[in-house]
Amino acid sequence: MRAKDTFFILCTAFFLCGFVGVASADDWAYECGDDAKEIYTKKQIQIPCERINALLHEDDIDGVYIAIRDAALFGDKTCDKYIKQNIQKLKKIDAANCAMAFYSFKNGNTSNLKLLADLYDKRKVGDHWTVDLFGFLNEWEISGRRLVRHAIHSDASGSELLCSAIIWRRYLYGEKDFKYFWFKIGKEEKVSMERLQHFYDDCHP
Repeated sequence: MRAKDTFFILCTAFFLCGFVGVASADDWAYECGDDAKEIYTKKQIQIPCERINALLHEDDIDGVYIAIRDAALFGDKTCDKYIKQNIQKLKKIDAANCAMAFYSFKNGNTSNLKLLADLYDKRKVGDHWTVDLFGFLNEWEISGRRLVRHAIHSDASGSELLCSAIIWRRYLYGEKDFKYFWFKIGKEEKVSMERLQHFYDDCHP
Protein backbone atom coordinates (compact mmCIF):
# COMPACT_ATOMS: atom_id res chain seq x y z
CA MET A 1 0.00 0.00 0.00
CA ARG A 2 1.37 3.41 -0.94
CA ALA A 3 2.24 5.81 1.86
CA LYS A 4 -0.19 8.51 0.73
CA ASP A 5 -3.07 6.02 0.67
CA THR A 6 -2.15 4.76 4.14
CA PHE A 7 -2.16 8.35 5.41
CA PHE A 8 -5.51 8.98 3.70
CA ILE A 9 -7.12 5.94 5.33
CA LEU A 10 -5.84 6.76 8.82
CA CYS A 11 -6.94 10.37 8.57
CA THR A 12 -10.35 9.42 7.21
CA ALA A 13 -10.98 7.10 10.13
CA PHE A 14 -10.01 9.86 12.56
CA PHE A 15 -12.30 12.45 11.00
CA LEU A 16 -15.20 10.06 10.61
CA CYS A 17 -15.14 9.37 14.33
CA GLY A 18 -15.05 13.07 15.07
CA PHE A 19 -17.70 14.37 12.69
CA VAL A 20 -20.39 11.74 12.19
CA GLY A 21 -22.09 12.26 15.55
CA VAL A 22 -22.33 16.03 15.11
CA ALA A 23 -23.63 15.83 11.55
CA SER A 24 -26.24 13.19 12.35
CA ALA A 25 -27.75 15.47 14.99
CA ASP A 26 -28.70 17.90 12.21
CA ASP A 27 -29.77 15.49 9.48
CA TRP A 28 -31.46 12.15 10.12
CA ALA A 29 -30.08 10.75 6.85
CA TYR A 30 -26.42 11.38 7.62
CA GLU A 31 -26.03 7.95 9.16
CA CYS A 32 -27.95 4.92 7.98
CA GLY A 33 -28.70 3.72 11.49
CA ASP A 34 -31.86 2.10 12.82
CA ASP A 35 -33.60 5.44 13.47
CA ALA A 36 -32.78 6.69 9.99
CA LYS A 37 -33.98 3.46 8.40
CA GLU A 38 -37.28 3.76 10.27
CA ILE A 39 -37.73 7.36 9.14
CA TYR A 40 -37.04 6.35 5.56
CA THR A 41 -39.33 3.30 5.67
CA LYS A 42 -42.21 5.18 7.29
CA LYS A 43 -41.62 8.30 5.17
CA GLN A 44 -41.64 10.53 8.22
CA ILE A 45 -41.17 14.15 7.20
CA GLN A 46 -38.86 15.84 9.70
CA ILE A 47 -39.07 19.37 8.28
CA PRO A 48 -42.31 20.14 6.39
CA CYS A 49 -42.02 22.24 3.23
CA GLU A 50 -44.58 24.69 4.61
CA ARG A 51 -41.71 25.97 6.77
CA ILE A 52 -39.50 26.90 3.81
CA ASN A 53 -40.33 30.61 3.97
CA ALA A 54 -39.59 30.75 7.72
CA LEU A 55 -36.38 28.77 7.23
CA LEU A 56 -35.23 31.24 4.59
CA HIS A 57 -35.89 34.13 6.98
CA GLU A 58 -33.83 32.30 9.61
CA ASP A 59 -31.08 31.67 7.05
CA ASP A 60 -31.39 27.94 7.83
CA ILE A 61 -30.04 26.61 4.54
CA ASP A 62 -29.62 23.08 5.88
CA GLY A 63 -33.27 23.06 6.93
CA VAL A 64 -34.41 24.22 3.51
CA TYR A 65 -32.32 21.56 1.82
CA ILE A 66 -33.58 18.76 4.09
CA ALA A 67 -37.22 19.83 3.68
CA ILE A 68 -37.07 19.69 -0.12
CA ARG A 69 -34.89 16.58 -0.27
CA ASP A 70 -37.19 14.66 2.07
CA ALA A 71 -40.26 15.75 0.13
CA ALA A 72 -38.59 14.22 -2.91
CA LEU A 73 -37.66 11.03 -1.09
CA PHE A 74 -41.06 10.58 0.53
CA GLY A 75 -43.27 11.59 -2.39
CA ASP A 76 -44.67 14.79 -0.87
CA LYS A 77 -45.87 16.57 -4.00
CA THR A 78 -47.40 19.42 -2.00
CA CYS A 79 -43.88 20.78 -1.59
CA ASP A 80 -44.11 22.14 -5.13
CA LYS A 81 -46.44 24.88 -3.92
CA TYR A 82 -43.96 26.13 -1.33
CA ILE A 83 -41.06 25.91 -3.75
CA LYS A 84 -42.94 28.11 -6.24
CA GLN A 85 -43.84 30.61 -3.52
CA ASN A 86 -40.17 31.07 -2.64
CA ILE A 87 -38.52 30.30 -5.98
CA GLN A 88 -36.65 33.61 -6.40
CA LYS A 89 -34.89 33.22 -3.05
CA LEU A 90 -34.32 29.49 -3.50
CA LYS A 91 -32.67 29.93 -6.90
CA LYS A 92 -29.92 31.99 -5.27
CA ILE A 93 -28.91 29.14 -2.93
CA ASP A 94 -26.69 26.30 -4.16
CA ALA A 95 -28.10 23.76 -1.71
CA ALA A 96 -31.66 24.65 -2.64
CA ASN A 97 -30.93 24.35 -6.37
CA CYS A 98 -29.59 20.85 -5.81
CA ALA A 99 -32.58 19.85 -3.71
CA MET A 100 -35.05 21.32 -6.22
CA ALA A 101 -33.40 19.47 -9.11
CA PHE A 102 -33.59 16.27 -7.07
CA TYR A 103 -37.25 16.94 -6.23
CA SER A 104 -38.06 17.51 -9.90
CA PHE A 105 -36.15 14.37 -10.94
CA LYS A 106 -37.95 12.20 -8.38
CA ASN A 107 -41.24 13.58 -9.67
CA GLY A 108 -40.58 12.50 -13.24
CA ASN A 109 -38.32 15.11 -14.84
CA THR A 110 -35.46 12.79 -15.75
CA SER A 111 -33.45 15.58 -17.41
CA ASN A 112 -32.66 16.88 -13.95
CA LEU A 113 -30.25 14.02 -13.36
CA LYS A 114 -27.92 15.75 -15.81
CA LEU A 115 -28.53 19.04 -13.99
CA LEU A 116 -27.49 17.42 -10.71
CA ALA A 117 -24.37 16.07 -12.41
CA ASP A 118 -23.58 19.52 -13.78
CA LEU A 119 -24.00 21.08 -10.34
CA TYR A 120 -21.59 18.50 -8.94
CA ASP A 121 -19.09 19.08 -11.74
CA LYS A 122 -19.11 22.84 -11.10
CA ARG A 123 -18.23 22.49 -7.42
CA LYS A 124 -14.90 23.94 -6.39
CA VAL A 125 -13.48 21.34 -4.02
CA GLY A 126 -14.56 18.85 -1.38
CA ASP A 127 -18.05 17.73 -0.49
CA HIS A 128 -21.15 18.98 -2.23
CA TRP A 129 -24.88 18.65 -1.67
CA THR A 130 -25.16 16.38 -4.70
CA VAL A 131 -22.95 13.74 -3.06
CA ASP A 132 -25.69 13.22 -0.48
CA LEU A 133 -28.40 13.07 -3.15
CA PHE A 134 -26.51 10.56 -5.29
CA GLY A 135 -26.69 8.16 -2.36
CA PHE A 136 -30.44 7.82 -2.88
CA LEU A 137 -30.33 6.99 -6.59
CA ASN A 138 -30.16 3.56 -8.19
CA GLU A 139 -28.24 4.71 -11.25
CA TRP A 140 -24.56 4.33 -12.00
CA GLU A 141 -23.50 5.90 -15.27
CA ILE A 142 -24.10 9.49 -14.18
CA SER A 143 -24.64 9.71 -10.42
CA GLY A 144 -22.77 6.56 -9.41
CA ARG A 145 -19.80 7.45 -11.58
CA ARG A 146 -19.50 10.78 -9.80
CA LEU A 147 -19.51 9.09 -6.42
CA VAL A 148 -16.63 6.95 -7.62
CA ARG A 149 -14.80 10.01 -8.94
CA HIS A 150 -15.35 11.73 -5.61
CA ALA A 151 -13.29 8.99 -3.98
CA ILE A 152 -10.27 10.11 -6.01
CA HIS A 153 -10.07 13.56 -4.48
CA SER A 154 -12.06 13.25 -1.26
CA ASP A 155 -9.67 14.19 1.53
CA ALA A 156 -9.81 13.13 5.16
CA SER A 157 -12.17 15.86 6.33
CA GLY A 158 -14.41 15.50 3.27
CA SER A 159 -15.00 11.76 3.18
CA GLU A 160 -17.79 11.36 5.69
CA LEU A 161 -20.55 12.48 3.30
CA LEU A 162 -19.29 10.16 0.55
CA CYS A 163 -19.30 7.30 3.04
CA SER A 164 -22.89 8.13 4.00
CA ALA A 165 -23.95 8.11 0.33
CA ILE A 166 -22.26 4.77 -0.22
CA ILE A 167 -23.98 3.26 2.82
CA TRP A 168 -27.43 4.36 1.64
CA ARG A 169 -26.85 2.97 -1.85
CA ARG A 170 -25.84 -0.38 -0.45
CA TYR A 171 -28.75 -0.47 1.98
CA LEU A 172 -31.42 0.62 -0.51
CA TYR A 173 -30.36 -1.15 -3.68
CA GLY A 174 -28.35 -4.16 -2.62
CA GLU A 175 -24.78 -5.29 -2.21
CA LYS A 176 -24.38 -7.25 -5.43
CA ASP A 177 -24.86 -4.34 -7.84
CA PHE A 178 -22.97 -1.94 -5.63
CA LYS A 179 -19.87 -4.12 -5.46
CA TYR A 180 -19.89 -4.79 -9.19
CA PHE A 181 -20.28 -1.18 -10.30
CA TRP A 182 -18.11 0.35 -7.57
CA PHE A 183 -15.05 -1.61 -8.64
CA LYS A 184 -15.87 -1.66 -12.37
CA ILE A 185 -16.30 2.10 -12.63
CA GLY A 186 -13.45 2.64 -10.19
CA LYS A 187 -11.16 0.82 -12.58
CA GLU A 188 -12.46 2.85 -15.51
CA GLU A 189 -11.89 6.09 -13.60
CA LYS A 190 -8.42 4.96 -12.51
CA VAL A 191 -9.16 5.17 -8.79
CA SER A 192 -6.51 3.38 -6.75
CA MET A 193 -7.58 -0.04 -5.52
CA GLU A 194 -6.56 1.01 -1.99
CA ARG A 195 -9.12 3.81 -1.97
CA LEU A 196 -11.85 1.73 -3.56
CA GLN A 197 -11.27 -1.07 -1.08
CA HIS A 198 -11.12 1.35 1.83
CA PHE A 199 -14.54 2.85 1.10
CA TYR A 200 -15.96 -0.58 0.32
CA ASP A 201 -14.72 -2.05 3.59
CA ASP A 202 -15.56 0.89 5.86
CA CYS A 203 -18.79 2.29 4.39
CA HIS A 204 -21.36 -0.45 4.80
CA PRO A 205 -24.83 -0.60 6.39
